[in-house]
Amino acid sequence: MSEALFDPHKLFASARLDRGAAQLGFAVLTTSVFSVLNQLLSQLLFSGRAEELQRALQRMTGGRPLPPGVEKLLLNANAASPGLLLVSALLSPLFALVFVYASAGVTHLFAVIFGQNRRGFPATFAAVAYAFAPFALVALPGCGWLIAIVWCVVLTGIGMKTTHGISTGGAVATALTPYLILCCAACGVFILFGFALSQSMGGVAN
Repeated sequence: MSEALFDPHKLFASARLDRGAAQLGFAVLTTSVFSVLNQLLSQLLFSGRAEELQRALQRMTGGRPLPPGVEKLLLNANAASPGLLLVSALLSPLFALVFVYASAGVTHLFAVIFGQNRRGFPATFAAVAYAFAPFALVALPGCGWLIAIVWCVVLTGIGMKTTHGISTGGAVATALTPYLILCCAACGVFILFGFALSQSMGGVAN
């Protein structure tokens, strides 16, 4: 963890390509444990603030009512039950496992597309798995996820450059392109959601 965060060049230079299972375990453990801590801390810090959220929503909409179901969904987002938290904790390793393999697969796909695949999938997997070290920061409610993701992208680029022995430009393109595509897709979804929400609110007001 320390080398991944503060001396990544040393870690990636010494990474063995036959230790995929151990690297996977590191990524899954880091992601799932600190994700659960994030949920617990968020529940402790933000539970019982439904009234404040409701007032904020009313200010945002100018006092107009939200569409049926939307307000309830937003209010329940910060009111997870203990049972739901337990289920989430139990499923976190599975989600982390899928996320790690998906990230490695997509990153390797772009490495192949850009001609940066010099040492095969094990080299990409080692780079991606160790790059999940910043997900320890997701335990911090609020901006923890954002910092972790940005740092993860940076470490992935460093890891790809070192494990594959490629140029800085090739490593940056390989690591950054999947997240740029994901960001564009997310922006599109939010725009569509905002448009649908505005249309619904207009219908309710009428």
